[in-house]
Amino acid sequence: MARETRLVWLDLEMTGLDPESCGIIEVGIIITGPDLRPIAEFERVIWQPEEMLQRMEPVVRDMHTKNGLTEKVRSSNVSLRVAEREATAFIADHCELGEGILAGNSIHTDRRFLISHMPMLDRYLHYRMVDVTSLKVLVRAWYPALVEPRKPPSGHTALADLRSSLTELQYYRDILFRATPG
Repeated sequence: MARETRLVWLDLEMTGLDPESCGIIEVGIIITGPDLRPIAEFERVIWQPEEMLQRMEPVVRDMHTKNGLTEKVRSSNVSLRVAEREATAFIADHCELGEGILAGNSIHTDRRFLISHMPMLDRYLHYRMVDVTSLKVLVRAWYPALVEPRKPPSGHTALADLRSSLTELQYYRDILFRATPG
């Protein structure tokens, strides 16, 4: 019997937005079923050399200094390769190869970093993605009077951002997709 569709909510915290020159400093994953109920969570802070941290874009440096992530990166003993292997194994515990659908906000940016920095993890995921940001853009265009969901400050950590994205999609589902699924 086939397993139900699993959504792999993934968020990366990076030193900037360019996968060619910036690095991944944190990965967070929440696995949900189609009902959007969390099944399991994963989080790793990834060590990066001081040179990479010094090249952080100013806005990113300020954000991750304030939330404490920069210091956690400096003291982490988890390499990018170890984080990739552990994250892939975590996903494999919940999804078959190529079946986990990547989900999140502006997930295409995270996907570009996965392709460049965590190709094994990227290959494990389905090519389809659920991008909550795309839905938000359409809701603003088609339902301008609809009140956007309140989002608590995330602190810009991977799991906090994912929880916020998940709450946002649950809100849109409850308001816009009222028909009973199935």
